Amino acid sequence: MLIRLLSTLFFIHLTASCSNQDKLVLPGKLEKQYPLKFEAPSIINSNGIFVNSGLCANASGDTLLFYGQIRNNRKSSIVISPYLLQIQTLENHRSNPISVRTKTVLLPDSSQSFVYKFTPINNKYLFSRTEKRGDLDSCYFIDFNFIRDTNGHSITNQVIKFNANEKLFSNYLNNFAHEHSITLYELTKEKLQSNFQFSETEIVMNGIVLTTKFYQDNDSLFLNLKLINHSSEYLKFSPDSIQITSIDPESEKEIRHQVVSAVTKSEGHKSILKKGDRLQTQLNFGYFKYPPLKIKVDFSTLKIHPQKIKVFSFNPTFKMIKKVS
Repeated sequence: MLIRLLSTLFFIHLTASCSNQDKLVLPGKLEKQYPLKFEAPSIINSNGIFVNSGLCANASGDTLLFYGQIRNNRKSSIVISPYLLQIQTLENHRSNPISVRTKTVLLPDSSQSFVYKFTPINNKYLFSRTEKRGDLDSCYFIDFNFIRDTNGHSITNQVIKFNANEKLFSNYLNNFAHEHSITLYELTKEKLQSNFQFSETEIVMNGIVLTTKFYQDNDSLFLNLKLINHSSEYLKFSPDSIQITSIDPESEKEIRHQVVSAVTKSEGHKSILKKGDRLQTQLNFGYFKYPPLKIKVDFSTLKIHPQKIKVFSFNPTFKMIKKVS
């Protein structure tokens, strides 16, 4: 519904035609919502289609707006397929627009205005550890093969590079860039028992898979936690009862912390997990003036049910590895 409304507004206010001198103009409301402009709109005139397009971002860099007008100068209809449209980041990560409509058939000698919103993953590593998409890139690439003939063949293979306005991008980095405030942690492997398999963030034992991703964002410490039960046992687990012990970087003393808030991301909240069940949650351990040097986790709340046998007989330790830059 939002995309349809934006498209309507955009269609009314867009001023573009088939000459290279025409300029794209967004409605005032969208101009204010997406003030971070990329360089001058890009024009394609290929195989009987004319496209005048531009790219902009909201102030915080969370969302990109790709907009423009397609003109069909061919003698046959063309098909615009938004689900084929992708934006590409500097890390070559591709993502599709959000809330797109189905394909549109554009008749000969007719035009179609468009506006699509993207929330790309700019930093794949950061996203894998925190589910945060990362700071805005200085440029993006869009492949125009989403414009096709009625047989499904791409009409143009042109890829357009959109460069952010240097001054506006510098202002964004100074005021909204966020990656530098995030600190990551990984599992200290040497203290794990031999019957465990492990990686930087994952512990596996007898079919029980526990993924633990600690990170500090500004002055709060979070844990993205996922439990998958592939074992034949029933498990009882209350993530919001987890306690941690941190090593304070100033005093080097151990401080115990409890969960301040928990957001369950799996479907339905289950405290008892049978084989094949999974649980995913994000835990917030509250305020930390400085990122702790080490974190010890008490997983005694994870037990085999109904015997009440603890899965962990030790407290895994996580160490600070780096700030994201």
